This record gives sequence, structure tokens and C-alpha cells, in this order.
Amino acid sequence: MASVLSRILSPAVLLYSFIVISQIGFGLYYGRQIEPPAGLILIYPLALLWIVGWWLRTDSRKRGIPWIYDMGLFLNIAWPFIMPYYLLKSRGARGLLIILGFLSAYVGAVLLGITISLLIGPDG
Repeated sequence: MASVLSRILSPAVLLYSFIVISQIGFGLYYGRQIEPPAGLILIYPLALLWIVGWWLRTDSRKRGIPWIYDMGLFLNIAWPFIMPYYLLKSRGARGLLIILGFLSAYVGAVLLGITISLLIGPDG
């Protein structure tokens, strides 16, 4: 039971869940052609950076990969470049599948949100 719970609460599951749920939400706003709330626009990048940092810390500890001195600033500036590099370095060719899965979840969830908003129609 503890193993199942630890997998559900893992940073990787949280990262994918966050991406799918938030991108469906953004897709709903894009489909309706309305601006997302300012609070969502403010909190989204902070939450994404926090989850990515948590995942990176957990994964690098599991694999025995040391961190640089100021990982927070490094992640804040360059996380879109660091993550693919890290995945390819730590996993080899399997890292490409993880990157492809992340991009598919990101784009697919936005498209799903847009599709839902268009199916509901302007009065829904």
C-alpha cells in the first residue's frame, strides 16, 4: 500500500497531472478566446518551476547525480534546456521518449481543452 501511495504522490505523476490539468484549462480559455485570470497566469509558472525542481531533485538523488551550487536560479533561467539535457544524459535514448511524452501531454491537453470548449459552444 505504501508503495502505491508513494508512486501516486511522486513528483513525476504530479508533474504530468499538473501539465494535463492546467493545459486543458488554458485550452478552454483559448477555445473561448478569453484571457485566463491574472492569478492563474501568475501562479502557473511558479508552480511549474517548483514541480520541475522537486522532480529534478528527487530523480538526481535517486541516480546519484550531484547538483550545482545555485540550482534554483539555474532552473529559473534555463529549465527548458536543462531538463532535456538531463534526461538525455541520465537515461540515454529513453530520455527522448520521456521528452516526447511530456510534449505530447502538453500539446494534447491544450488541444483537448480547445476541442471541449468548441464542442460546448459559445452559450455553454
